[in-house]
Amino acid sequence: MLKFTHKLSFSLIFIIGLGIFLFHPRNSFATFVEQMAICTKSISMANTVTAEPPGIMSIHCNPAGLSSMPEGKMFLQGFTFPLLKVTHKFEADPEFEGFFGQWGPQEGQEHDPVAGTEDTNSSGVMYVPIYDDKINFLIAPGAGLSVRKPGSKWTFAIANYAPLGGGMNHKSDSYNNYGARTIYIQHMVYAAPAVSFQATPTLAVGLAVGTGQTAMGLRLNMRAPNEMVALTRVLGDATANLEIPVLSELTLPPPWFGGGMGPYESPATLDFQIRDDFTPNYNLGLHWTPKKWFSFGLVYQSEITSHLTGGYNFRYSEQWQKMMAWQGSSPLLLITSAMFGLPTGAVPYQSGTLTGVQKFAARAQAGIMLKPTKRLKVLFDIHWNNWSVIRQDTFNFDQDIQMFQLVKMLGYTGGHRTMIAKRNLEDTIHWSTALEYQLNRKVELRCGYEYRPTSVQDNLFDSMYFVPDLHNVGIGAGINLPHGVKLDLALGCLFNPSHKTPNNTSTNANSTDFWNPVYNPYAGLDIEQKTYVWNLSFGVQMPFHAFIEHQKHLMHKQHEAIGHLIHLLKKPFEFLKKTPAEGDDLKTGSSTDGHDTSDMPEEKH
Repeated sequence: MLKFTHKLSFSLIFIIGLGIFLFHPRNSFATFVEQMAICTKSISMANTVTAEPPGIMSIHCNPAGLSSMPEGKMFLQGFTFPLLKVTHKFEADPEFEGFFGQWGPQEGQEHDPVAGTEDTNSSGVMYVPIYDDKINFLIAPGAGLSVRKPGSKWTFAIANYAPLGGGMNHKSDSYNNYGARTIYIQHMVYAAPAVSFQATPTLAVGLAVGTGQTAMGLRLNMRAPNEMVALTRVLGDATANLEIPVLSELTLPPPWFGGGMGPYESPATLDFQIRDDFTPNYNLGLHWTPKKWFSFGLVYQSEITSHLTGGYNFRYSEQWQKMMAWQGSSPLLLITSAMFGLPTGAVPYQSGTLTGVQKFAARAQAGIMLKPTKRLKVLFDIHWNNWSVIRQDTFNFDQDIQMFQLVKMLGYTGGHRTMIAKRNLEDTIHWSTALEYQLNRKVELRCGYEYRPTSVQDNLFDSMYFVPDLHNVGIGAGINLPHGVKLDLALGCLFNPSHKTPNNTSTNANSTDFWNPVYNPYAGLDIEQKTYVWNLSFGVQMPFHAFIEHQKHLMHKQHEAIGHLIHLLKKPFEFLKKTPAEGDDLKTGSSTDGHDTSDMPEEKH
């Protein structure tokens, strides 16, 4: 009893001490899209697995944990099915005065059609390698193989998995399309060979080196509710009937700006898909078990830098083309446009090659496992992520883009061929905890909780970096089956029922500042976002020989099923192949010439 009390007291003191440290206001907390669907066990325990590594997927969570794998060859196959639901609600800010007194929420003004609407994404979306296209749902497969010779201190393994990612689609008529009709960002590890070494009876170390692919895609209907945009429509309307013979044609032909654009019109759509097919990374791990009731785990996962290349397509609206054509419609406008580097001709689209660099933060995680009783394990982890390496998103185009040429008049300094979005992500320090209870010899019950404050600052929140503060809750079970087979089941939910971005608080979403034209599609609106991510996951780990036998059994069953199906298909046609035996025509009372012979006397010999 005294020993139990000592272990329980130590657990409580450690956890309370860490909680005080983490919640102290001098610390910064943040996270983004990492570790949402690594493997079944980590989902059920809300990623609290550093000191209790999850089998072969220790390759990611803590490579040193591979030393806990059984001897021989072990095989893992798992699938996670995420369901992403993000709802945006837009409301007009009653305090917003509007643009030029003509567009806004006030009485007598033209109201924003987005105001008062609410919509949820229609599906998830992800890029599939080899298939080389997007699919409109999310799936995170994982597979691995480990090998350790009997009595050896070395364990070798290899696995594939998806450590980072997320994406969603909206319907074509959704007002969310001004933020992102389609958005995805992901990193998938093709192969991560790993090794662990049992240095002492209580200490193991491990290393994994991964090779993966990073993919990113975006499709949006652009919109720029801004004073400058509204001014072009005001001047266009005012000069619609202005005609000064000869002078107008030489200087400013009416209507000015080709009629201009209203702040609630869409000037263009942008679509791009870029990727890097070779992005290496490495994981270092340590696992220390000085007592049966205590273990400590530590893992460091390296930064991932991807050099992305792909294609883009800007498609311009008819009204935008009129504006660009107007800028080259007179000698004065040609000279002026040339001086400022403005476009002077209408083009329906611009397409070509796009490049960019995407970084995923280095991260470290440390945790403990305590066993206050023989059946109960208590786990606690600290997570750190170096997301501050992302200061901005930069995308380089292979030609001058008309949109960027024009917005430089409002102070945009990115240049004619570069799109820049300020990010200034914050570093991460957050925590998670979990319980595992051995119900009996065959069943383990698990649950976990992780608090994930966002790395995105409120003043830079937008639809591309859409992950707010999240609560991560997981439950699951491990079931030990005959022949060394283990089945893991999990259900996880990451959620935030309300994240609010009041009007004019984010320079990437709804700023009404004249000098912030890129990119604020919801200027004048209050935005509320609801986020739910459900993860249903299962995984099977078994001896490799059992896997091979299982595959042979499946192939045998498939062969039997195909043979049975062929037999059933043949049966209706068997009568066509049957030929009558000699004399069958007499026994049936018919003759070969077609006359009835049933009443004829038998021939006497």
